[in-house]
Amino acid sequence: MWAIDTEQKGFILCLLEILLAGLFPVITKYGVGFINPIFFAAISALLGAGFMLIILKFRKELKQLFTKELLKNLFLIGFFGTFLSSILFFIGSTMTSGINASILLQTEPIYSIVLSFFLLGELIRKKQIALTLLILSGTIIVVYNGVLSINMGDILILLTPFAWQIGHVLARKTFEKTSTYVVATGRVLYGGILLLILSLIPGFGEYQFLTDPGIMLLFLFQGIVVYIGSMIVWYEAIKRINLSKATGIIAPYPVFSVILAWIFLGETISVYQLAGLAIIITGIILLSRVRSEKREKKMQKEISEK
Repeated sequence: MWAIDTEQKGFILCLLEILLAGLFPVITKYGVGFINPIFFAAISALLGAGFMLIILKFRKELKQLFTKELLKNLFLIGFFGTFLSSILFFIGSTMTSGINASILLQTEPIYSIVLSFFLLGELIRKKQIALTLLILSGTIIVVYNGVLSINMGDILILLTPFAWQIGHVLARKTFEKTSTYVVATGRVLYGGILLLILSLIPGFGEYQFLTDPGIMLLFLFQGIVVYIGSMIVWYEAIKRINLSKATGIIAPYPVFSVILAWIFLGETISVYQLAGLAIIITGIILLSRVRSEKREKKMQKEISEK
């Protein structure tokens, strides 16, 4: 019988994450077309959190959300992973296209390599740096898109993966103390509460949508499937393989996003976007093949060989 090892399980989870992550830019772009971005993010996150609170109750892990040992980390994960990233992405999505947003999120491997090197002790090779620069060149082509100007929405989108990666680094360290379910719940719960507080600003809250069955289904889908489903799959993946490698593997998800945006949002794809996407995907595929190691292990190996 064929046995799947830890590395292979992580890879399979990353493939599933590609499909789930691909929904995020498209559903978000659709929702913010008629719902205030902050309100949309807040309600979606809190509905996802409500669903997970029930799960944690059955798993007998509910109390862990409020323990002194985990509270600080969970709050910071929620702040960076949900609150700050949602503000950047949801507002940015109102200023640029769904296709552009999907492709620009591909700067995430760049942030992942830097943060993984300094905060998680992962070994970064010269080939990784070269391929990261290739990905960056594709991103520049997408931003250029035939006009030498930078859209504020593009800048906000480019900053979104940085907030995500800070949250991922904190989550990776928190897995040593609790389960992925607790971390995922803490992220949407505390991040959602912060977003809800922000939505209390006059003009941000659009509570009339809470009585619309169709809009509530959109909130639920975003909160449970796109937020929670994607988050748990992702956390289970980075428990098994290095963060920098996992980020490289899932990075091709904009291909799925672009197809969905073309089908459901009626957006067209420019030659510059196609060229930039091709360069980014090429760099990411090559980057995912680079073996990830811890710097400490590499140094120990070199010392033993001497």
